[in-house]
Amino acid sequence: MRFVRWITALLVAALGTYVLAVVANSQFVLAAHGVPVSFEDRLNMTAFDVSNMLLYFVIILVAFLVGFLIAALVKRFLPGLSRFAFPVAGAAAIAMTLGLMYAQFQTVPISGARSTLGFLSQVIAGGIGGLIFSRISRASEASEERA
Repeated sequence: MRFVRWITALLVAALGTYVLAVVANSQFVLAAHGVPVSFEDRLNMTAFDVSNMLLYFVIILVAFLVGFLIAALVKRFLPGLSRFAFPVAGAAAIAMTLGLMYAQFQTVPISGARSTLGFLSQVIAGGIGGLIFSRISRASEASEERA
């Protein structure tokens, strides 16, 4: 049962990060063009991107799987860092993923992440995903202890 809850927390964290990251990406892409865009057009483009960048979701999911497994090990050996392990792992997983994309393609395919602020927005989305994972997994551990 613990495995199912861990996977559920992983999926919810990846989904939360995906939505935040894609929304940020869309806004940075629109801002890069320097032309006024109506709120309705921003909303439409953002919805389109959220529904069509699913490969990025898969990439985030794999990055989180690796990052959160490493964070779980770190928590065992450095319990004082346990509070920060998953948020830091989520942020690091996204930063590393974008860095690996750049190394492979000589550009970042997530075009909104090509500027410093755009990159940081993606990393922050990863940190929030790690926080989501931490909260869900901690809540499931607490409910198991009560049972």
